[in-house]
Amino acid sequence: MKVLSPQRMAQYDKYAIETWGIPSAVLMENAGRNTYRLMKERYLDDRKRIVIVCGRGNNGGDGFVVGRYALIDGHPVRVLLVGHRSDLKGDAALNMNLYASLSGEIVELTDGSENFEIILKHADIIVDAIFGTGLSKPVGGMEKIIIDAVNASGKPVISVDIPSGIDGNTGNVLGSAVRAQHTFTYAYPKLGQIMGPGAKHSGRLTVIDISVPSFVEGKAGYDAEVTDGEMLRGFLKAREGSSHKGSFGHAVVIAGSPGKTGAAHMASLAALKIGAGLVTLIIPETLNPILEVKTTEVMTYPVRDDGRGFFIPESFDDIASFVHDKDVIIMGPGLSQNDGVTKLVRKMYAEIDKPFVIDADGINAFQGFTDILKNTERQAVLTPHPGELARLIGKTPGEVNADRIAIARTLASEWGINILLKGAASVLAASDGGIFLNPTGNPSLAKGGSGDILTGFVGGLASQGYKLVESTLLGAYLHGYMADTWVEDNSDMDLLALDLIIGLGRAIEEIRNGTDRIYIERSL
Repeated sequence: MKVLSPQRMAQYDKYAIETWGIPSAVLMENAGRNTYRLMKERYLDDRKRIVIVCGRGNNGGDGFVVGRYALIDGHPVRVLLVGHRSDLKGDAALNMNLYASLSGEIVELTDGSENFEIILKHADIIVDAIFGTGLSKPVGGMEKIIIDAVNASGKPVISVDIPSGIDGNTGNVLGSAVRAQHTFTYAYPKLGQIMGPGAKHSGRLTVIDISVPSFVEGKAGYDAEVTDGEMLRGFLKAREGSSHKGSFGHAVVIAGSPGKTGAAHMASLAALKIGAGLVTLIIPETLNPILEVKTTEVMTYPVRDDGRGFFIPESFDDIASFVHDKDVIIMGPGLSQNDGVTKLVRKMYAEIDKPFVIDADGINAFQGFTDILKNTERQAVLTPHPGELARLIGKTPGEVNADRIAIARTLASEWGINILLKGAASVLAASDGGIFLNPTGNPSLAKGGSGDILTGFVGGLASQGYKLVESTLLGAYLHGYMADTWVEDNSDMDLLALDLIIGLGRAIEEIRNGTDRIYIERSL
């Protein structure tokens, strides 16, 4: 599913109006009418008291359309207008007047208004139509007061287009933002509804068709794609009856150091569980007895170390010889930032011509040496969290999170590799410029070891012949999908990393068969 920035959505609207000839009032009518239709189907099974909080712009105009249809159906409706009636212009004013012509009640909210909290208290459902996707500065004044009151009301909230107070580009909260139970957005999902806090504030997300022609995608472009089952089924491979373990590749995992053998074990097991035919864990020889006990299906290949359990540069030749006929190298979990380890990591990346999946200390090894990443045509995907990426490029995690897509896209282009920037939602910036947003996952993944499982998933898929972008899309989606499945029957607190591989096959089959959950709903 394509995703747009607010600025690009404005281009789509402009094309629909000026080139396709659809009046702007018709687009607003389609938006509000279909929002009400879906509200009626799902939330208005009887005469619910509806309070609609409208802003002064077009988002408020959408709210007035919703109010008009609700009045026609006999619902008690009150509109709280943040400002004065005279503030509204154009299509918003038109629909305010149409609503008022049906004796619709409008309460103007200005500084000093005191009765709105009583009105909210007596609502059965609240419709948020204060700000649209174009908001770019922190919310203040009366708007902040009413948003905070809506959130404190305890009532179910439906947001029109986007929860008011959410940045449509980044998903960040601009001072204060509505927490919606359901958001009905128009034509396309917006970046801020998929990313960061915006995804949580949006609640359930439904995309409504408002007659913007889809062929505009080819003229105005789009900003990202959301990974979904439809996309994954486009490249998910079927297994032939004549397959054998050699059909699904041999993944090599280079991981582990004293105290961090668990990371090596988890990444290796995840690669095998997701379908790699063979997985070998290359491990410092001092740690091999530990891993021989931990692993059963995963093989180990011990190499010389410093006598304390850390890799050394002198083991390069042994590693290079072993991996020459293998399919993918997974490197980084639990490696440590020992000086000898980081030198070995950089040498392997520079000199071994294999696809790489690099995480954790594998990424840290390139601090101050990022030129190595762009001085090769190596196929690779880096899977940093914001802290790791921030260290790599000399920024703070806050700076990275403030503009996740732009930073990931710039680095992927500059270095010529794929970057999966983890977080809510994870951003995959492909080396060819593509941007993909992953909608799966929840706070249960905020636990040590979950990233090692993700790394193993991506590498295990790559060993089976999937392209690195495909491996990353499917691996990240499944990683979050497993966490979402977990919290249905458990808590978002008690997930352990290895729980992410329990029931993995069932999740894959749900995607394959088209019975997987829907994260973003389309509605005509």
